[in-house]
Amino acid sequence: MIPNLPLYISISFVVLAIYAVFIFSKSNNLKPSTLPIVLGWSIFICVLSYLGVYHYQEGDSLSRFGLVLIPIIIFIIYLLRDKSFYKDRDFRWSTAVHMVRLPVELLLYQLAIREWLPMEMTYEGWNFDIIPGITSIILVIYMNYKEVNRKLLLAWNIMGLFLILFILTNGFLSQELLYQKFGYSVANKGIAYSPIILLAGVIVPIVIYTHISDIILLVKCKD
Repeated sequence: MIPNLPLYISISFVVLAIYAVFIFSKSNNLKPSTLPIVLGWSIFICVLSYLGVYHYQEGDSLSRFGLVLIPIIIFIIYLLRDKSFYKDRDFRWSTAVHMVRLPVELLLYQLAIREWLPMEMTYEGWNFDIIPGITSIILVIYMNYKEVNRKLLLAWNIMGLFLILFILTNGFLSQELLYQKFGYSVANKGIAYSPIILLAGVIVPIVIYTHISDIILLVKCKD
């Protein structure tokens, strides 16, 4: 865990990861083995992070974060290839996934003011991911009363996917191995610590998968 970090920040990341996994399970027709894999992976990366496996070591020439990114990319592709997971989706549940992004942005700011990640990765910098977080709440409330226009929802998902990929790229480029080359104010150290690792290892993959699968469905839908 990050030294001297207020306990509420660490607890919040755990709670938000639980929320993301819960809504992920509600918005997909998961096979019996899928949810245990997600939960097992969450515990696994937290343990490895606690042991310092993902932490930058002086002299590293390759990013250790590939140990997180490569497995989740494979898992996302696996879920997307099997349309039975999401073909009967209720868009209210999948849109509710993105509500997690609002509190995440508030927590990232708390990490930034403590210099555990660059301010560029917050809403005071280049991170506009708080917009899908806020608008998802509005959309979910609206969808409980009326149907949202397909093209509007499609455009919103495309925007949201672009924003999450943009900040994910910034997160990767601002890690300790690379941040000076790309002009970030401080290194993105906090993301490699437990339980903050749940953001990149669980929450962000769920958000990306949900956007892509919703886009696939919405493109095929007819007004």
